[in-house]
Amino acid sequence: MYACDDPVYKCACSDCPLSCPTLAGFKPFDERCKILGIPCFSLTVGFIWLSLFISIGVYHILLSRNKKNELYRLNALLEGEVNEREPRNEERLEDSPKSAAWKFAIMSPLLRLCAAVSFQYDRYRSIALLSLQTGFLKLAMFCAVSPGTVISLCLILTALASSGLRHIEWELDPVRLWVHENEPALKNREYFEDNFGEWYRIEQIIISKANSTEPVLDWDTLEWWFGKEAELRELKTESGELVSLDDLCFKPLGETCAIESFTQYFQGDIRYVNQDNWAQELGACAKSPVNCLPSFQQPLKPNILFSDDEPLKAKAFVVTLLLNSRLKDSSYTARAKAYEKAFQTWAKSLMHEKPELHVSFSTEISLEEELNQSSSADVKVIVVSYFAMFLYASIALGGKIPTSFNLRNFVSTRFQLGLAGIGLIILAVTSSAGICAYMGIKSTLIIAEVIPFLVLAVGVDNLFLIVHELNVTSGISTAQPAESRLSLEERVSQTIATIGPSCLISFVLQFVMFLLASTVKMPAVRNFALYSAGAILVNFLLQITMFILILTIDQRRMEDGRLDFAPWVQVDGQINMDESACEHIEYDFTLFIQETYCPWLLNPPTKRKILTFFLLWLGFSLSLLPNILLGLDQRLAIPSTSYLVDYFDSVYSYLNVGPPMFFVVKDMDVTQRENQQKLCGKYSTCEEFSIANVLEQEYKRSDISSVAEPASNWLDTFFNWLNPDLDQCCRFKKDAIGDEFCSPYASPRQCVSCYADHQPPYNILMEGLPIGEDFMKYFRQWINEPSDPCPLGGKAPYGTSVSYDAANITSSYLRTSHNPLRSQNDFIMAYKNALRIVSELKEKTFAAFEIFAFSPFYIFFVQYESIVFLALKTLAIAEVIIWVVSTILLGLFRTATLLTATVASVIVNIGGVMVLWKISLNAVSLVNLIICLGLAVEFTVHISRAYLVAKEEMKDEVEYQEFMTLSNGLEHRQEKRSTLASKALAKVGSSVLGGITITKLIGITVLAYTQSQIFEVFYFRMWLSLVVIASTHALVLLPILLSVFGET
Repeated sequence: MYACDDPVYKCACSDCPLSCPTLAGFKPFDERCKILGIPCFSLTVGFIWLSLFISIGVYHILLSRNKKNELYRLNALLEGEVNEREPRNEERLEDSPKSAAWKFAIMSPLLRLCAAVSFQYDRYRSIALLSLQTGFLKLAMFCAVSPGTVISLCLILTALASSGLRHIEWELDPVRLWVHENEPALKNREYFEDNFGEWYRIEQIIISKANSTEPVLDWDTLEWWFGKEAELRELKTESGELVSLDDLCFKPLGETCAIESFTQYFQGDIRYVNQDNWAQELGACAKSPVNCLPSFQQPLKPNILFSDDEPLKAKAFVVTLLLNSRLKDSSYTARAKAYEKAFQTWAKSLMHEKPELHVSFSTEISLEEELNQSSSADVKVIVVSYFAMFLYASIALGGKIPTSFNLRNFVSTRFQLGLAGIGLIILAVTSSAGICAYMGIKSTLIIAEVIPFLVLAVGVDNLFLIVHELNVTSGISTAQPAESRLSLEERVSQTIATIGPSCLISFVLQFVMFLLASTVKMPAVRNFALYSAGAILVNFLLQITMFILILTIDQRRMEDGRLDFAPWVQVDGQINMDESACEHIEYDFTLFIQETYCPWLLNPPTKRKILTFFLLWLGFSLSLLPNILLGLDQRLAIPSTSYLVDYFDSVYSYLNVGPPMFFVVKDMDVTQRENQQKLCGKYSTCEEFSIANVLEQEYKRSDISSVAEPASNWLDTFFNWLNPDLDQCCRFKKDAIGDEFCSPYASPRQCVSCYADHQPPYNILMEGLPIGEDFMKYFRQWINEPSDPCPLGGKAPYGTSVSYDAANITSSYLRTSHNPLRSQNDFIMAYKNALRIVSELKEKTFAAFEIFAFSPFYIFFVQYESIVFLALKTLAIAEVIIWVVSTILLGLFRTATLLTATVASVIVNIGGVMVLWKISLNAVSLVNLIICLGLAVEFTVHISRAYLVAKEEMKDEVEYQEFMTLSNGLEHRQEKRSTLASKALAKVGSSVLGGITITKLIGITVLAYTQSQIFEVFYFRMWLSLVVIASTHALVLLPILLSVFGET
């Protein structure tokens, strides 16, 4: 007796577990470092934050003690208990104004170098700032005085760009939408379909009790379903035409359709079922499907058909129709779609026919139809959103809401200006779409819906900033003597010179963010980013040219006292510049910010409390980040009222089988013994790490590997078919000259087993099994054999598993399946496990051959292989870009750093909201995060720029005060920072709140009523979070940071 794993006489892995390979252990992909159930990262953040707050607390205690000591010393001094000593000469020299020069004289070379660099940097900043302002001044003056030229040029260029809309192409194929054309997973799919046929068109229906706690099957339901399923053989389309399933379905044997239903245990005929013992018969077939073969000769396992392995306990049964897919045959595809439309109508009728049953269904065209329906249903919501933003902008740009229908009130409104601004945004969107169409970049329905909204939300902000600055400039001009006042054109030019650089910085950063987002490979996301970048670019160019002259015209209308909606009507009593400017310089928000908000915010005790709050908020958000979910649930991409939502719910609840998984081996000559041993698993000489043996072992740890069953191995089955002990399988004719195969149903007296007298004999060592031309001779017979009377015939189960020619096997696959996948995380883990298994096979056995895993869903989950790393890398690059661009264009190192830190805090806090609001991380949300970076910059950059302007305006005054207060420089610098931050906030805080925040808030709030959950989750939730968080950071945190750490 030898052990079954004896090196010489060992048994096959399938018969002897000791002979199986020992696979390397691996850590489950969703397993994270945790302590007491809390992610290690969260605990680390908590520890760091606790240490930080303890340090701050200790610092404040020491500071308080020092202040008390100083107070005691001062009291003692006043009471004469302490003699104030005369300062030494050295101390007097320290307090002397001349000490500054003395300090510079004794500076080290390094400090002198730093001072020189700082001087050159300040010089560059001044030159750059002056150049920008001069450039905007000249551009605005040209636009203001040359309206005909500017309008003509802008309209001609935008018309030429928009003409590309004639060539626009729409991408509706979900695969082409979400998968890059060079993605290896897509190449694998195409190879699979080219060699083994296109993947099926799948029509599926899941039926359960309306009361989901009860088993679904009883005699009445069973009898009813037999009758209803028979109707599927031929359905009537909307046009009244009959479409036959027999013309479309997949036929493994070329004769009958493959219908995966429990009725096929009984050939789909109720007459083969006995009412008295139907339960026993059904249970017996489920236990041994090979004894109840359907007409297409493939065993139907119970997990395919029922939600439970025991049919009588199942809460639901599943019926699946497999239709052939021939996308290149337009006529066939049209008939298949007509059948699927009829199937949908038929399935919906079942709901009314049997109200005690719950019916869920899906067809191949369902997802594409429902996605398109989602887009159509949301058009009204999007239009309302546009209108709401337009209405608010038109009213708010005028500075106040008319309180009555007095005509003079409508002189101050700016409906025409708001409408013109929105018109320019529409031109920007159409121009971008036209340019992209010329470049061959396809559009999607999401692009068509989201980009106008996005550009409108971004573009309206600049309108507020420009109009507000014009009112300020007009007010300053009004205060001058009449002969010194600026003309309207000069005021407009001065306005753009002041606010233009701020708008330029915001535009550059947003544009770069969209270009960065376009590096994401997913076509829908990449194209969205490119369309958006183009629209942002054109919109900015139109705003600094065409909008300037429109603003000039509208301002002249106001000063002439003409009605907003009827400029040809002049109201009695002309509104002169003084009155117009004085009434509209200050918005209500401006007065509030100047008189109430700034003093409260920049009060030292308030600053400490707010900084503590933001620090706690940041730490809390950081601790939540490990809990961000990955994936994009299919249910989010369709309307919440769609029947597919119910279907996907039923799939997650009842489907008891996972997606199929194929391991495809390319270009391996299977006619050679050494290659056969890499595939097989039933023979003792198969390689230890053959693909069959590895999959057998992966199946044994299916709870972490996601492999649900042993692989269906065509090579093992083929060799087993040759076994001479199976007298109904491979047979030769007895009296034939040469080797002539018997037909499957030939009489046993006329045939003899192929390997009856073969030398060397058939055995487990594979010594006598065919190779070379002999292999192909037997293979061609086997692959055309039915599964009856020999159940090992290859035609039904393996007819599509092998791609071959006359001389060789070109490629083949082994098939298994995943565990039932009931969440996005399950799908991601299944895909990662497939990649892991392929990697291990290549390392152990298939180093010289190409092998890959394929399942229909893999291409949609490729992004999650590296989405976390990609997100961190992309956002980090974006932060660096923001810092570099801000440093260059602002010219203030510290301010740019504070701006970048504030934006980083915004993104981290949005990440925390993603956890709390169940917004998963995927390519869509990643691009939204990048867009959020760009929009967060818009909230913060104007205040940062206003800080710079305030600093330049106070420069002479500050230099004098610094000279006079050298002995108390620290307190003076702090006071100066607070003053600058207050001026900056007062200058543009109103526009940030009234123009940027409220405009976006109004438009985004409307999106809450969209039917598309992908809009509701990834646009409404994320952008609402952005507006609230970014505005809070810009109007609260950033001014405090500038008042503490800003340049002086």
